[in-house]
This record gives sequence, C-alpha cells and structure tokens, in this order.
Amino acid sequence: MDASHSPDPGAISLDPREHRRGGADGPARLLRLMRAHAPWFGLLVAAAAYYPRFSRDPTGVALYPHAAECLLRNEVLQNCEVYFTYPPAFAFLMIPFVPLPIGLRTVLWYVITIAATVACLRLCEALAGRLVANRWSEAEVAWFRIIALVLSLRFILAVFESQAYDMLVFVFVLAGLWGLAGNRSALGAGSLAVAAALKATPLIFLPYLLLKRRFLPAAVFSLVFLAVSLLPDLFFKPNGEAWGHYFLDWLSQVAKPALGHDPTGAKQVFWMALNIHNHSLRGMVSALVDELNNPAAHARFLYAAYAVFIAAVGVLLVRSPRRADFIAVDGSIVLIAMLMLSPMTSRSHYVVLLLPYSVVTAVCLRDQASRWICLPVLLSSFVLATATSNDLVGEAVTDWAYGHGFLALGAMVLLIALGCIRAAPDESGSSAVRLRRGPR
Repeated sequence: MDASHSPDPGAISLDPREHRRGGADGPARLLRLMRAHAPWFGLLVAAAAYYPRFSRDPTGVALYPHAAECLLRNEVLQNCEVYFTYPPAFAFLMIPFVPLPIGLRTVLWYVITIAATVACLRLCEALAGRLVANRWSEAEVAWFRIIALVLSLRFILAVFESQAYDMLVFVFVLAGLWGLAGNRSALGAGSLAVAAALKATPLIFLPYLLLKRRFLPAAVFSLVFLAVSLLPDLFFKPNGEAWGHYFLDWLSQVAKPALGHDPTGAKQVFWMALNIHNHSLRGMVSALVDELNNPAAHARFLYAAYAVFIAAVGVLLVRSPRRADFIAVDGSIVLIAMLMLSPMTSRSHYVVLLLPYSVVTAVCLRDQASRWICLPVLLSSFVLATATSNDLVGEAVTDWAYGHGFLALGAMVLLIALGCIRAAPDESGSSAVRLRRGPR
C-alpha cells in the first residue's frame, strides 16, 4: 500500500504479517483480532465435537500404517496391502504410526487433519488476499470466510469422514503456490513436488511450470519428486534384493493401468467402468459409454473429452498474466484440472476447491462489476456440488446427481469465473482484479 494512503482504522488485512505487528491501541486491537479470528476457533470447536464420528470407523489409520509395516518387513507393497494404491512415499511417511495403538493413531491423525485444515484455510485466504487489494473491512473478511467455508464445508467433512490424507497433501500444494507467489520459487516447487510424491495427481503442476517458462522451479520439482519418491527404495529391499523397486512397482502395477484401459497387472480397478463415486472426466464418460462392453468407443469419447478440456485449460493458463498475484488464479485452474484428469476422483479430493472458491469469492466481494458472473457461478457450483447430493436431499437424489456428474460440473463451472479475471488497478493504486468482460 502507498505510504501516503492512510489505512482505514476499521479495516483489517488478509496478510498474516499484519496480525503480527504491534499497535498502540492495545485492547481495541486485541478485540478486533478476536473478532477476526472467531471463525477459526469456531471451526476447531466444531471439529472437536465431530471426533466421535471421525473415530467410528478407523479405516484410514489402519490402512496407512499397515502399508508402512509392509515396508518395515521388506515385503512387496501391492502384495502385502492390496488396498493401498497410493505412492510408496506416503507409506514411508506413515512409519512413525506403526508402533502406536489404534486409539492413539486415531487421535494423532485427527489432530494432524485439523491442523492441516486450519493451514489450508489460512493459506487460501492469504493467496486470495494477494490477488486483490490488501486492506479489507471487517465485514468483508467475515463475508469472505463465511462464503468460502460454506461452499467448501462438505468436502472438508468428506476428508474427515474417510480419514483421508487429501488435506495434508493440499497443505503442500498451497505452500508451494505461496512460495511461487512470494519469490521463493525453488521452495515452492519443492513443496509441490512433495505433494506429487505423496499423492501423484499434483504432478500436473510440472507441465504448468513448463508452460509458464519457470524452468528452474520445474527442474527443482523434478529432482525433489524423484528424491522423495525413491525414499522407500533407499531404506527397504523387498524379497532380499540388493535394491528396492517400490516406486517402479507402483508405476507398473497402479499408475500405468490407471492411465489406460487394460486392467492387466492391476489388483484394484475401481477407476474402470461405471462408478458413481468417481467424480472425474473418466467417471462422467463411463456413465455415458459402457467401458467393459464397448472399450473402443469409451476410449474415443474419453480421449476426446480429455483433449477438449486440456485445450480449454491451456488457453486459460496461457492468457493468465505471468504475475505473482495471479498464482492463486493459475493454481485454482490447475487444481480443477487435477480433479478432472485424474483416473479416480473421490468426493474427499474435492477439498482442493477451497482455493477456487476463495479466489472467486474474493473477486466477487472486491469488484462489484464482477458480481454479474461470479455470483451465478458460485451459486451454480454450490447447487451442483453440494445442494443436490447430501443427507438432506436423500440417497436417491444424491446417487442420481453422482451418476450424472454433478460434482464434476460443479468444479468445471468455476473455470468460467476464473477465466474472466484480469488485472486492473483500483483507485488507491493497489493490486486489484476485475473481469475481462463485464458491464461498466
């Protein structure tokens, strides 16, 4: 902010650095900070009340450490734990959980998931804050947090319900985007690479870095991804071999079959055929064309859908300014592409929509001219992704919505608003945004 522009005493900042600075107004400032952070404390209280449901079915905290046990016993991962289809680097990360009793595992994983949730909410808010003007009124911040949380709450709870680790991976993704936006591109690329080594689907950020001509971060990404992915091979050797090949086994037995139509060699093929819980482009195509009985037609439709979608995303990214404050827009587009292009996208994976929701909400609040499209987009996304598939509407309506790709449509409709955002100075000279086209 320009030094000659005096700050509004009734406004607060989305920049976390603002909250660490001292002030002379003492109690009044403390009261403002308490009001500003009230949603965070409310979230923690709600999460604490949610623990009985979280601990009801400890599938995740049983599966993940068991895969780590397979490593410790030097067993072939896909033979030892057939349901563990994640990269072996994640099994390596779970080794500290192996000696813990199931109750302590559950509590610890719950605390980690809560901490990751808070970190993701804060990072999304900070990234959105870089895109628009720094100074926000208390009312604007309150509305921003309420809208973003309401839009994303269902997917946040889906992570808790399944004890998934999507939130943990999302922290690394958001930290990586924050690094790219803050002149720490090497650290940012490294964080994105760790996310890719743990989950695989964030690998989509490597072609993004190349497309944006960020060649040094792309090189760092590649090196860190390989280093983290090969950690299990450095420490464990299945069947007494001189060199482990956990990563290569995962590529051949899980990744390769998931990217094709031949299930040969895959012990789990849940991404094939009609699966109403697969909310990716592949899941949408499988609802239209029978993959098992007509694989050739399914492949043609799927690759055509991929080509059209990739072309559309490519155009949006090419047109997006190569600026630090637009990393949040780029990251939102890439995360939606990650959901759509993954062979299997579960409901909990949609927690990454927290960033696109935050970005579109921030633009909607700060630029009145954008509301003619941002509000309908947010409402449409909410109806498609949340209102038509929940406990209130019932299982029959939810299954119908899933079977017709409503979740995927709810994610893709956000690309309309994200693709319209462009840079524009506001009256104070601060960085701001507005739509590419809209009423004056």
